Amino acid sequence: MRKILWIALLLALLTPLGLLAEQQAQVTAQDVYNYINYTLEASAQAKTTLLAAFQKGFEEGAFTPERALSFLKRINGSGASLDLREQVLLTIADALFKSVPVEMLLSKVEEGLARGRPMDEILAEIQERKLTLEEVKALFESKGFRVEVELRVGSVTLTLSFELTGLVITDVAGALEDYVRSGKDPTDSFAVQQEVLLLLQRDKSVPGTITEWIGASIRAEELGKIAQDIAARLKEMK
Repeated sequence: MRKILWIALLLALLTPLGLLAEQQAQVTAQDVYNYINYTLEASAQAKTTLLAAFQKGFEEGAFTPERALSFLKRINGSGASLDLREQVLLTIADALFKSVPVEMLLSKVEEGLARGRPMDEILAEIQERKLTLEEVKALFESKGFRVEVELRVGSVTLTLSFELTGLVITDVAGALEDYVRSGKDPTDSFAVQQEVLLLLQRDKSVPGTITEWIGASIRAEELGKIAQDIAARLKEMK
């Protein structure tokens, strides 16, 4: 009995310490700013740009401080030239300034580094993909699909958050990129549209009402135009 009491007392003492350690380990925006200021290898001008861009990204919920810090550390330790590292980071910064979702770009950089791809190739890919994200975002906004707008589909009304709009734009851009990069015909607008809708239907994080809205509001020709733009950019990159 006495042994059980001692164990209970020990657990009672250790639990708050564990919670405290967890809280202390949580990455904050200030941790990211400090890393940019004091640890990241970059020019003063680049650091100023990154600080402003990352602050905007945090305010809009583009990513968490933990995600941002992990990415910065990965770039800083990549071994690539300073110029290429800065260009990659400034590409991300430009997307943040334009409120373009960045998760696809971050993932492609990390994926490329993990595979040992040269940083110049990685840079070219994310610059091209950023243009696709911008095109999709512009198309959707022209149809009224933007943050804080109430989207009505039948009897259902959804208030669009930055997180949800970012997810949808990323899914659509990713589907278009995958379609073209896999060698499929970008001039077949109907096939392009079906590819996009199929991916959205598979993503359980996207409400079905949004997929329904896209099918009714975004014409196949409009998606096909972006697919053709991707194909033209990829041809120039070869």
